[in-house]
Amino acid sequence: MISEETDVLIVGGGLAGLCAAIASASDLSKTLIVTKTLLGAATTTSMAAGIISAVTPHKDPEDSTEIHYQDTLKGGCYVNDRSLARIMVNDISKYFSRLVDLGIEFEGGEPRPAFIPGHSKSRAYYMKGKGIRLQNLLKNAALGLGCRCLERTLITSLVKDGERVVGAVGYKIDTKEIVTISAKSTILATGGPGELYPRTLMPIGSTGYGCSLALKAGAELVDMEFVQFYPVMVYEDGLPKIFVDYPPLLRNGGDVLDEDGVSVFKKNKIDEPFKLTRDMFSILLAKEMLSGKTERKVYFDCRGIKEELIKSNMILANALRDLESKRVPVKERPFGVSPYAHYIMGGVRVGKDCCTCVPGLYAAGEAVGGPHGANRIGGNAFAAAVAFGFRSGMAASMDCSATEAGSKEPFKKACEELSASLSSEGEVSAQKLRSEVQQLMWEKVGLLRTKEGTEKALVAFNAIREAIPASADPVEKLLLPMMIDTAEAIAISAMIREESRGSHYRTDFPEQSENWKKRISIRLKDGECEVNLIEV
Repeated sequence: MISEETDVLIVGGGLAGLCAAIASASDLSKTLIVTKTLLGAATTTSMAAGIISAVTPHKDPEDSTEIHYQDTLKGGCYVNDRSLARIMVNDISKYFSRLVDLGIEFEGGEPRPAFIPGHSKSRAYYMKGKGIRLQNLLKNAALGLGCRCLERTLITSLVKDGERVVGAVGYKIDTKEIVTISAKSTILATGGPGELYPRTLMPIGSTGYGCSLALKAGAELVDMEFVQFYPVMVYEDGLPKIFVDYPPLLRNGGDVLDEDGVSVFKKNKIDEPFKLTRDMFSILLAKEMLSGKTERKVYFDCRGIKEELIKSNMILANALRDLESKRVPVKERPFGVSPYAHYIMGGVRVGKDCCTCVPGLYAAGEAVGGPHGANRIGGNAFAAAVAFGFRSGMAASMDCSATEAGSKEPFKKACEELSASLSSEGEVSAQKLRSEVQQLMWEKVGLLRTKEGTEKALVAFNAIREAIPASADPVEKLLLPMMIDTAEAIAISAMIREESRGSHYRTDFPEQSENWKKRISIRLKDGECEVNLIEV
């Protein structure tokens, strides 16, 4: 067994976790980052396009944080947590210069704001080297401040002493040892649940397990029905499944075609498709693909983009070059595409300092629910990760300075439960059960939803939960029940919200309703799921 002690424990080593670590360590708190992969690798940030939206000194003269805030509310269909949305746009405006000081660079040299859908002003900045370069810069900064890291370690439960979280228990993958971590404050920066769906570009292990950890520790989850599907990934046999930076392509002559070669936009009388927000575009494609008995294909067509536009537009040229470098035939023919699970607007409910309702427990980044409402507009993921990362790190550090180290006694039960899970032996592979969950999420709790579909998914999740997976892969085995916890929270919330709003589309309730201008929260009470509605 491995035993660790720290002031601030950060679960997750992506953008939010690293910002939290920098803030905590800068406040002279002993800081330990725990990541189930390698620090700076295989996180959502490392896979991201590197776009950050902020009002900066380089802004459009007519832009302001107030306008950014209003755009965020509009994009979120006005069910955002207003306080968190306000904090996000204000804080990222201040922290942008700190990122520049750390060494981030921008496409084209100088930071030049670009227009992307959902924003009324040009305020999106394309970072050179994308998300992976930013993550490496932050990793080096955190380690330089003395942060320690426990890599390839999966946290399986949070430990409480009375009402307060006092640390965590986990599994060290390489040595197959149980790990106990005593901490005065704990931050969940665990990213999103892209891998709940079979179509995603999120890294392996992005199961949203932080939501499960929080729920079982007594925290609330909010807005879990709002899962964002990015509209366009390459999805064709023989081609790599990769991200398509579609806004510059559509703005300059690109199109999306149905199986008969007809423009999906013209068919739906959409004159400016580049202005569609991600939820609108994804649902449009889902209706085209999934409304029949069998799935129909859709294709992205770049042949209408003129060469002179490519030469004069760096962002357009980069979008095409990224595809061509992966052998996507952008100039020869249309290529198959599909929406994919990209981000969740829901997550752990927090206050202005990222504190949950459970003392000693904080959340940051995509693990937080609220600031984005029913749909996240482009570039606000990095904005939220940076803003709430730094904010949670500072708050957790201040909290732990007034907290004594907890007792070791509460860790015994968590260790015994983990040991029992590892030693239990079943006959069904965890990978097979995981695939069943993914297919249920895609078919029943994906882009197009119904009450009947979500109910069927919940019944099936219960059956899968009863199965005891084989122990061939301990990590898959340990992640599966946490994956089901998060899937159930999404399905329950999707079943309850009887309207369509933002990324949540109910074919049996296709219109947005003023009666549903409220938020759904979920928590466990005496082992049962308790649902509450929060007025906006």
